[in-house]
Parts: sequence; structure tokens; C-alpha cells
Amino acid sequence: MNRTKALLALLLLASTVAGRSKIKNPVIDADAPDPSVIRIGDTYYAAATSGNRPQAYQRYRSKELRTWEPIGFVFDQWPDWTCGSFWAPELLELDGKVMCYYTARQKSDSTSCIGVAVADGPEGKFRDHGPLVRTTNEAIDAFVFRDGQQLYITWKAYGLDPSHRPIELLCQRLSANGLHLEGEPFMLLRDDERQGMEGQCVFKDGDWWYLLYSIRDCCSPRSDYAVSVARSRSIQGSWEKYEGNPILEGEPYEEGRGGHSIQSCGHGTMVRTPRGQMYYLCHAYYWNRYKEGRKAVLFRLKIGKDGWVHQKR
Repeated sequence: MNRTKALLALLLLASTVAGRSKIKNPVIDADAPDPSVIRIGDTYYAAATSGNRPQAYQRYRSKELRTWEPIGFVFDQWPDWTCGSFWAPELLELDGKVMCYYTARQKSDSTSCIGVAVADGPEGKFRDHGPLVRTTNEAIDAFVFRDGQQLYITWKAYGLDPSHRPIELLCQRLSANGLHLEGEPFMLLRDDERQGMEGQCVFKDGDWWYLLYSIRDCCSPRSDYAVSVARSRSIQGSWEKYEGNPILEGEPYEEGRGGHSIQSCGHGTMVRTPRGQMYYLCHAYYWNRYKEGRKAVLFRLKIGKDGWVHQKR
């Protein structure tokens, strides 16, 4: 009898492990655009765009990236300097604290700026430190990363520039405490194709730096948002765009599948598991479900033999 129970337990465990190996999207079946995700110990934390809702940036917690529970907001009330448009939060663990770099419109002139707030832990109360990045008419979509001990912040610039210059992804050094800019900004990548460029994240693997970025229409009912990749041997470039872009995109509409297939996807963050596996949490529209908003979806990534980032199926 004991052997039978033990065998059944092993079969159940194997079934559970096998089930977890397949991702069932959406992993957050709610409107959760532009998700940022970090891992602290064995727990993952995420935050998502909130737009003009009274509370800014819903936060989530997960143990395995596939199921998430809400844990409150970054801001229960808007910071005094803002007047709405709370987009694209970016979380960062720094010396035991958690930073949130975020986009909001400045009350004085409605310019989109990047602010920063700090909490004592991933579930703590955030204290706002005001605007950090202001670039012409638009600075949005912050992403922060390290090169050794040096912090860098990247953002999308010139998307609303009156001269209609191409969008640029800019980068600048941050102070050790993550609260101040240092030096001068420099360009990582430019949208020479005029296809849109935003929602970037940067990471290093081996000798290469990789830059994932989103292209095309993010938000309309005809959205064809997708994720592309570029790489470089150094942060300062030059950056090479992958000839096979995009690496992640929606599926063609299939009659009968209704709202079960992804129409478009993009603007996310790569996170590694304790075993070094790479996952990308981003958002997606589903066919015939536009009014439900952008759901959070998860993809497994890998570095292929060609040295480029690909979806691991």
C-alpha cells in the first residue's frame, strides 16, 4: 500500500512539473500593460502601466512567473508634480531597496518625464523623488541596468518631437544611489526604419549586450506590436539589428479560435530564474478582445547558436 501511494505521489509530481513546463498565457488575465519584472531571492515582483487610474502602478507577486497575485500599488495617490499618464514602470533592486522609475506627465507643462521612487523593500511603501529625466517633448519607457557597478538608465526620446526626427533610445549613467543623472546622454539605437521603437530592455550574455525593443503599433484595435533585438560588444555601440526581426509577434487570426490567440505583443522585461533560464514578461492583445486591454504574457527565451536571442519553444 505504501509503495502504491509513493508511486502515485511520484506520478503526481511528474505531472505537476510537466504542467509547469508549458506556459499558459495570459499569466495575468487583466489589463497589465508594459510589465516590469524583477526577482528578489525566490520571489518575482512585477508592476504595470495604470494610465490615469486613481492609484498608480498595480504591483504583483509570484513564485514561479506563471501565477501572480496583486499586492497593492506603487502610489496610492499621484505625486504632486504629476497630472496623469502613468506609463511603463521599471523596477530595480538596489542595495536592499527597490527603485521604481516611471513615466508621468508633468503638471506644469504636460511634458512626459521619467520620475523615480524608492521603497525599503519589494512590498514596502514608495517615497517619490520627483522627475529625473526630461528630454524635449517626451521622455518615456525607462529601463535601468548595470555594467559592473555602474548604473545606466535608458529611455525613448523624440517620439513627439515637433521636427519629426526619428525616435532614439538614449542612455545615461546614474549615480550609485540611482537618484541622479551623471555625464551626458548617448544614443543606443535610432528608428531609421520609422517603424516605431520603444519599451526596451538591455542585458548581457557572454561577450554580447542585447537590446530587446518593441516596434510598430502598440495600442490601437489594429495593433501589430512586436519585439525585435539588436546586439553590441559594448554599451556605447555600435548596435547591430538582427536580420530576422521581429523575434516575437502575434499570431495570424484563425477562425474558430476566437480570443485565444495573440494578436500582438511587446514592451516587457527579461528576467532570469535561479537556474539562469531566461523569461520575457510583456503584454499582448488577444484577437477579438481589444476592449479587455493588454494582458501580461510570458515567453521563454534563449541565445541561439547564431548568437541571437530567440523564443525557446
